[in-house]
Amino acid sequence: MQTAVDCIPCYLKQVISTMRVAEVEEADQRRILTALFDTIAALDPAKTPAENSSVVLFEAYRLMGSDDPYSEAKAASNRLACTYLSSLEKIISYSEDPLLTAIKVSVAGNVIDMGINPDFDVNASIQQELEREFKLCDLDAFRELLNSQSPVVIIGDNSGEIVFDYLLLACLRDFNDKLFYVVKEGPILNDATRDDAEEAGIHLLAEVVTTGSNYLGVIPELCSEEFRDLMGRAGLVLAKGQANYETLEGTVFAGEKTFFLLRAKCPVVAGHLGVPLGSSVLLRNQPDGPAASEKK
Repeated sequence: MQTAVDCIPCYLKQVISTMRVAEVEEADQRRILTALFDTIAALDPAKTPAENSSVVLFEAYRLMGSDDPYSEAKAASNRLACTYLSSLEKIISYSEDPLLTAIKVSVAGNVIDMGINPDFDVNASIQQELEREFKLCDLDAFRELLNSQSPVVIIGDNSGEIVFDYLLLACLRDFNDKLFYVVKEGPILNDATRDDAEEAGIHLLAEVVTTGSNYLGVIPELCSEEFRDLMGRAGLVLAKGQANYETLEGTVFAGEKTFFLLRAKCPVVAGHLGVPLGSSVLLRNQPDGPAASEKK
């Protein structure tokens, strides 16, 4: 997925949100935004929105003098999500289709995304997600691959949301006990890292590995050999969130074993998916499209 012109205002919006979280003085905010114009002008439009956004954010972090401005917000998101665990566990266990319900709970947790939307309503998101259908749903194919003896990999997204993924992992263990959960090597926005995985108890259900990179999404050439090897061995991959979709969709690297689970929270991603804004999807990757040969 290539960068659209509409992505540029979002880069600036992310930086502004980050500076406000970090309580940067307004005069310094203006200085930093002005300094970023050259960085944005030099971005390659052929790159994915997530990769270009990462470049802008890394430069903003450098100018701010902070390598993890969301540190406190991430911890707060994890604590908030943990308060829902008991009730959600009951909802999943008593549902007619626990796997589908666990997947819906997992994507509902995606609303806890202070990198894009600081004004989230967790209760409303959970209720809405449980009641509605996926606009795109490849659940049957997902179930089929889940029963294989090869490793199952979840590529996580955000803090807070990672707590809901604990419930999904618990459900997946009924089908396959070779579970891996992937986080970022280091901080960017509120994306989950090893610290978040430990706070959420992910390490109790799955082996936690990192992409080997701080970049948003998954950029294979920037990832560790360990992660690339894991992707090669996996029988099923669930890539969560918009950034993972932006960087992996249509790629041979992700292959047909990869499924995307996300809520389309921006018009560009929604348009690329062909769904209304705000829709949730469980979509199987199609690496044999016309651009697949260019997306290794």
